[in-house]
Amino acid sequence: MKKGIYRSVVRLSIPAIISNLLFTSQIIADTIMLGRYKSAAVSLSALGLGSLIYFMFFPVVMGLGTATIAIIARRWGERNYREAEAVAGDSLMTLLAVSIPLSLIGFFIGPFIIGALGANDMVLVEGTRYIKAIFAFYPFSVFILSFHGYLRAAGDTKTPMYVDIATNLFNIGLNYCLIFGKFGFPELGVLGAGIATGCSYLVGAIFYFILYKRAHIIIIPKFKRSFETRWKTIKKMFKIGVPAGLDMGMWTISSFFIVPIVLHFGPDGYSAYQIGFRAESIAYMPAIGFGVASTTLSGQFLGAKQRENAKKAVLVSTRLVLIFMSLIGLVMILFPFPIARIFTTDGDIVTKAALYLFIVGFTEPALGAFFTLIGGMRGAGYTKVPMIINFVGLVVVRFLLSLFFAFTLDMGLMGVWVAMLVEIYLRGFVIYLVFRKGKWMDVKV
Repeated sequence: MKKGIYRSVVRLSIPAIISNLLFTSQIIADTIMLGRYKSAAVSLSALGLGSLIYFMFFPVVMGLGTATIAIIARRWGERNYREAEAVAGDSLMTLLAVSIPLSLIGFFIGPFIIGALGANDMVLVEGTRYIKAIFAFYPFSVFILSFHGYLRAAGDTKTPMYVDIATNLFNIGLNYCLIFGKFGFPELGVLGAGIATGCSYLVGAIFYFILYKRAHIIIIPKFKRSFETRWKTIKKMFKIGVPAGLDMGMWTISSFFIVPIVLHFGPDGYSAYQIGFRAESIAYMPAIGFGVASTTLSGQFLGAKQRENAKKAVLVSTRLVLIFMSLIGLVMILFPFPIARIFTTDGDIVTKAALYLFIVGFTEPALGAFFTLIGGMRGAGYTKVPMIINFVGLVVVRFLLSLFFAFTLDMGLMGVWVAMLVEIYLRGFVIYLVFRKGKWMDVKV
């Protein structure tokens, strides 16, 4: 059975890794192109702050999406496919309803938030343009996220991969045209990057709508339910999803504490942070991919009343991700300067970004293990304790350590990077202790 679990983990994780790599390539394409556009420090800072605001609004829908995955995976493990499709329909209606007000809030309030974070002059102007462009397409990105989740919960990670291939190729091409004004398109710089990314979400949503209408996907959302029955699903989604959303939101919340510290060291420092973060996001892909496998299999095995196999699936995912993440971390440690130069030719920014990559390269194994362990817990519907751990680690410990290393020990930007390293290992150790206790398998979904 263990060999079968290994095969299942690899079968689910490889397409998920490719899919998430492609999704990340949208942001990376923006970063590389804007790193070569006029005033790279301004363009990259505007992109970074705009992206921060955009993803600040994602934990709400991602939390509800995580709850949906947990519920559908359980029903799929029970072979109750009709209920799984009904849950998908309830979820889709809920997520789209939530996405519209979030889109409007981000569009109108986002620019004020980046101003409060310390953006000024042209960074504020360009950041505002980027925010307005991408939030205009926010509901389409939620539509894609929803279908990605339903399919993965049912064990299909290939279809999301194919959709992401199409949308990312579209994004890269339109990025080049709109940022630099090629092939008759206007030169829009940062605004062009936002429009291109938003249009790629629209294209992905169209693909999924066509697949849904033609019934060419493994799970077809159904909508013929009474309000009373649908409300039960929605309440369950919020019960599991709110802690999960807050948990995921801790990464963004943490940024609101860390960004002012980084901005204290000027636009070059923040641009280096953005480049380092974008480059590191590639390293996340094995972690996210194996985390998807961990989430899906833990939910399905628990639905089939196979607790030991659920635990084994998470551990197998963790062992495999440790191998991948250790290799990627080694590459970041050995070649930080060549990696940084992919994004920009500005010497000062490259030096600072290379230091970031060198230090965080040592965190990758711990980060990978964290993703798979917490992924298994989320697949089981166990979301409250991980939320608390992430809050204490990311918001409290990381912030205090950053202040201590950067200012008390006078280490500057390097102190912020060192604080991240220490905090990630502490948080990974704590989540492993929680996993070993096994209470995460007792949640009823």
